[in-house]
Amino acid sequence: MQRLEQEQVNANEIADKLEQGHWEGGTREQAATMLRQQQAEIEALKAELRLIDELVTGKAQNEQ
Repeated sequence: MQRLEQEQVNANEIADKLEQGHWEGGTREQAATMLRQQQAEIEALKAELRLIDELVTGKAQNEQ
């Protein structure tokens, strides 16, 4: 678990480790939690980008 606590592992690294059977440092539940957290961050960034786009173009995404 030391790697999980020391740095953020990205989704691709988690997937690679799980596929290779070399997941040392965490449980599957921890991996699932990390993936869900990263997905939430992705969704938040997408929403932020939509807002920026709306501010720049002056149009809401659904008006196009």
